Amino acid sequence: MTRIYTLSLFLIRDLFRSLACLVPVAAGFTFYAIAFEYGMDQDQFITVTGVGLGAIGLLTALLLTGCANRASFYPFTARLHRRSELLAAIVIGSLAVTAVIAVLMTEAALLQHKLTLDFPSALWIIPTWLALWLFMTSLALPLSSLVSRDGSHMMGYVLITVLLIANDRRSLLEERGLQWLSRAVGAVLWPVATLLARASAGDHGVSYLVAGAATVVYAAILFALATALFEHKDLLWPE
Repeated sequence: MTRIYTLSLFLIRDLFRSLACLVPVAAGFTFYAIAFEYGMDQDQFITVTGVGLGAIGLLTALLLTGCANRASFYPFTARLHRRSELLAAIVIGSLAVTAVIAVLMTEAALLQHKLTLDFPSALWIIPTWLALWLFMTSLALPLSSLVSRDGSHMMGYVLITVLLIANDRRSLLEERGLQWLSRAVGAVLWPVATLLARASAGDHGVSYLVAGAATVVYAAILFALATALFEHKDLLWPE
């Protein structure tokens, strides 16, 4: 664990020594200016801000994989007992940066009276966002060129795009007799959608817990996939 935390700090420091650090910061400022223009209640805050920050977490993870995917960093990778430690460091570093942006954004919204939170129910935001962000940052790993083999990360982008478009056109799919495809898309997206919907409604019963656990399982599967791709990848002579 010490190596993972050290790697996380090293990657974050390396990121914030370059102009690339402006990307998550600018994304945070832009999101705040748009999303909080007219203020938010707690229900909107859980869903809209949670997803927005999750996207920033995914972006940060991609930037950190870029920092790690340099020849100057390969000696650090070679000294690790397992390459999965580097991937874990990227996830932890991304979560840390996202959490800092979230705290600053929440404080700014509260001070400007653009956000209303009801305690103690607002504390459920923490496990909800943690599960969501863990999924988003883990999703960035197989989408990065660091673990990619034969352009596999590009296929990931294609699959995600197709899934999101199909979800947006589910009613059209059903009209054309593709109910099975609509149900399949709904089943794939059920954990994240249900997690946010139940949290927003203040319902933290069985459905919320199952959806949260399934979202974390999704994250574990994505992390395992990235580990399998990265474990024996030739870093000296990449494709």
